[in-house]
Amino acid sequence: MTAFCCPPAAVAQPLVFAFEELLPWKTHAQGVYGGAYTEIVRELARRMDLPLEFRPCPLKRCLYMMESGEADIIIGVRDTPERLRYLHFLKTPYRQHSSDKVFYVQKEHGVDIHSYADLAKQRIGVTFGAAYFQPFDLDRRLLKEEVPTMEANFRKLALGRLDTVVVPEDQGEAQVARLALRGLVAKAPYRVADPSPRSIGISKKSAHAGKLERFEDAMAAMARDGTLAALFKRHYYEAFNVPPDSVQIK
Repeated sequence: MTAFCCPPAAVAQPLVFAFEELLPWKTHAQGVYGGAYTEIVRELARRMDLPLEFRPCPLKRCLYMMESGEADIIIGVRDTPERLRYLHFLKTPYRQHSSDKVFYVQKEHGVDIHSYADLAKQRIGVTFGAAYFQPFDLDRRLLKEEVPTMEANFRKLALGRLDTVVVPEDQGEAQVARLALRGLVAKAPYRVADPSPRSIGISKKSAHAGKLERFEDAMAAMARDGTLAALFKRHYYEAFNVPPDSVQIK
């Protein structure tokens, strides 16, 4: 007797996430991918009924994968004119504005930084390869000391081996909390605002590019129903013990 059976259900093609670790937003420890940005992408994939596949890569490689269509989705990158050639940035941002660039100093004996001019002759800790703002990035008159990690900069500041550390405020507050430096360092009055919004990018060569309208609808719903706010609360403020009044994430 011949048995007849339905063909197996088709398995959805995974949504490939070009993942560059970026504390505190995208983390990878002991095989677990976490951080608020990671959870936003994970929830978006869930609402799209797509399995999510992580593809770890340094930023340059991640962008190449997005351009070629080897990866489908990316979060945490600016929508520059160059990237707009190969990325669709969703209309609903996951953040309405980016974090200010701030300068941390020693709390008790720190230097006074009230303006850009006050940076002259200060030993400024920067992270290798990072871009902050203009004219700072191209200003060769400033005494900038590069290190591989933001954590190393904060440790040097706490020891008095730097006068100040420049960093996006959201990342800085997470580091201060994680390293228990709240009583040792503080933010100087001078800061540089970055009002530009941040949106998720979808590769124009993605196998899922035809679902762009569904991505847009899902992202808009996540903002409207409070999911984005809840994810930031749980995976940023609570996960890193960041006081809500120390930095505003919207």
